Amino acid sequence: MMMRRAGLPLLVILALLGAAASAAEPVRLRADAWCPYNCEPSAERPGYMVEIMQKIFTDEGGVDYQLLPWTRAVEEARNARIDAVAGATMADADGLVFGQESAGLTTNVIIVRRGDKWRYTGPQSLEGRRLAAIHDYSYGEGMDAYIKTHTGDSSRLELVAGDNVTDQNLKKLLAGRVDAVVEDKNVAEFALAAQGMDGLVELQPIDGGTPLYVAFAPGPGGAARAAKLDAGIRSLRKSGDLSRILARYGLGDWAPLMANAR
Repeated sequence: MMMRRAGLPLLVILALLGAAASAAEPVRLRADAWCPYNCEPSAERPGYMVEIMQKIFTDEGGVDYQLLPWTRAVEEARNARIDAVAGATMADADGLVFGQESAGLTTNVIIVRRGDKWRYTGPQSLEGRRLAAIHDYSYGEGMDAYIKTHTGDSSRLELVAGDNVTDQNLKKLLAGRVDAVVEDKNVAEFALAAQGMDGLVELQPIDGGTPLYVAFAPGPGGAARAAKLDAGIRSLRKSGDLSRILARYGLGDWAPLMANAR
């Protein structure tokens, strides 16, 4: 008598196959270019956050990293049309899933032309100055409030969006079209060195730093990936791989600086 092969019900098998296929899908990571955190996807150095993600999510089909305007990237993640955004703060990517481990620290600076005697002492000191910033970025509570208050007043504030926004703002500063630029310190230094402009400006730190994250789309999948990133960052730090990745961008581990972060 011929024995029938034992097996799982067809629906269960199909469900398992579907889950396996889903698990093999690469993590769709998006953001606008913000070197050295995330840079051009085709570059030899695509950004240290991208390299961290590539290391940790190799077994999930890797990382599909592409550039997307920041506001749109956050909205796409909120609606689960992509999986994650790079370089997020909790203030500018609310509604997404954040892990416990930060992926960097953003320290905001005011950039002025070399020789400018003016000094930033708070938003009130911007009276009479024309400031350049990036649309929908967060620069800390005080600066965010200033930008919100003066949005639309071109005599005080110029907001840009799109591609190469940091380079745009720095060129406006050197051309005298604005008096000051607010930007992340690492981003500013990276862009200034790349453009050969680092001797032409001065940077004034304005805060103690804010943690940066790779933030994930809401839902169980996002929470699981956030937890995996947490464990991965800890492992990379312990093995020394994190320091090796950061060294490619002239950076050190942000962990010792976190005590001063907001």
